[in-house]
Amino acid sequence: MIPHQTARGVGLSNALTAGVNDPSAVYYNPAALSEISGNNVLGSGTYINLINSVENSGRTATNKHDDNFLASFFANYHVPGSNFTVGVGTYTPFGLATTYEEDFTRFAAKRSELRTIYVTPAASWKPSQYFSVGAGLSFVHASGMFTRALCLNPGGCGAAPDPGEATLRLTDTTNAFTYNLGVLVKPLENWKFGFGYRGRTDLRFNDADVKLGGAALPAMKVKADVKPLALPPVINAGMFWQITPSWGTEFVYEYARWSEFKSLKASFESGPLPGFSLPQDWKNTSTFRLGTYYTLNNWELLGGLALEETPIPNKTLNPAIPGGDTLTLNAGIEYKWERFSMGLGYMAVFYKTRKVSNTELEGLPATGLPFTDVPGKDTYRTYDNFVTVSLGYRF
Repeated sequence: MIPHQTARGVGLSNALTAGVNDPSAVYYNPAALSEISGNNVLGSGTYINLINSVENSGRTATNKHDDNFLASFFANYHVPGSNFTVGVGTYTPFGLATTYEEDFTRFAAKRSELRTIYVTPAASWKPSQYFSVGAGLSFVHASGMFTRALCLNPGGCGAAPDPGEATLRLTDTTNAFTYNLGVLVKPLENWKFGFGYRGRTDLRFNDADVKLGGAALPAMKVKADVKPLALPPVINAGMFWQITPSWGTEFVYEYARWSEFKSLKASFESGPLPGFSLPQDWKNTSTFRLGTYYTLNNWELLGGLALEETPIPNKTLNPAIPGGDTLTLNAGIEYKWERFSMGLGYMAVFYKTRKVSNTELEGLPATGLPFTDVPGKDTYRTYDNFVTVSLGYRF
């Protein structure tokens, strides 16, 4: 999950369910569209530096896909003479890219990639000064890639190149729809309570292209039907307090139903292999976010932190999707001049080092036989840097 969509969101550690005050409310809480001053456009660009590795028996494999770039755009418009506000946003709340070249990880992961783009029109209705509701409908475009080695040697496979080794590459694109809902309650002028729900997205890669080859198989192309890939529903609850006219803070609790991602499974329509089934058995997660800001003339100073659980259990942790419990430290700055705004946000993500003993590196869950050269524990280390720049204009 990539929850941060703007420089302000990064600077506040995404604690924006109740206190969001720009058109990114389309994503964070569509009910808050009614709280925005004026009609606005907001564009953001994000650089993500992902540093992760897995170590086994003194050998280390490092993710080569360590530079990632994302963009988002939001806009809002207050309908004249009514209590309605509309908005639109395009953003990337889920994504993944890992690439490994090391010998001992090839039966668990070579290249894994998931790209998503959400386009969401949304609307908010504010029947009173104390209450508003909102909703959005998202069109989702996604593409995926999954590559790994397979062992087809009855005696097991060793160091590369092994004559019993084959390769698998699966790619596809798909479209889907989902929705998000929001509620904003404002019992007092300096208190807001926000609630948001983002629905599950089922990515149906049911016409995937599969390339098979390697020493143990002749090169061929087949079609595959992939079990729907579930991106989880997410619930957010936020409490915003305007402590002084210049100082505000928000606390957010986030709950994601990752348990709906049970397996990565594909069946091949033809060819020598029936397909593969990779158990995932992810678990539901909780995240606690705290953000605060202080306004000084035209400047706004931002800070925040978050504690997030990992959904990935020890038994299915592998290099394709590495992860661990995280602590994020966030900071940012925003400058407003007349109708223009500029923001810069930075986030450091510290992952808990994980040491696991499972059979993921041996490729056992996939079609084929084990890779026999992976003894002992696997140690996963991960660290992220986020840098986001935002530019806004108010009409």
